[in-house]
Amino acid sequence: MRFAADEDITRWVSAFHEAGHAVIHCAAGGRIKRAVLTDDDNGYVIPVEEEPHPGRLMDWLAMILGGHEAAARFLVKHAGYGLSHARATTQPGARSDLAGFRRYARGSGISEAAARRETEKRVRRHWSRIERAAKKLHARGRLTQV
Repeated sequence: MRFAADEDITRWVSAFHEAGHAVIHCAAGGRIKRAVLTDDDNGYVIPVEEEPHPGRLMDWLAMILGGHEAAARFLVKHAGYGLSHARATTQPGARSDLAGFRRYARGSGISEAAARRETEKRVRRHWSRIERAAKKLHARGRLTQV
């Protein structure tokens, strides 16, 4: 993937963030209603499921954290960032995701560190699918399946 020298990568970061949520959720058997990039280069994913399936909390937590991990991986692979810098750069866009993670993880016995390790594995495993979804989302602004 190549970018023009003057191309703002903000929309790409958002596309990878939302594609990360969507692909990780669908890869675990979930479904999405849609993934959207807004005109201000933010975005959101609406899963069909409103709550985690009983006994599948890690899948839900990985979906929540998958956006941040995918956005950071994009910056590493396509913009030359180191991983720590990429994660720090994409952290502000993941604040509400982290709040959601904490709400669902509270009392579950699943630590944030364990969930992040699992999410990183899933993002790596499904990276080509995330890239395809992000490219479509960047071009169209909307996805209904990944």
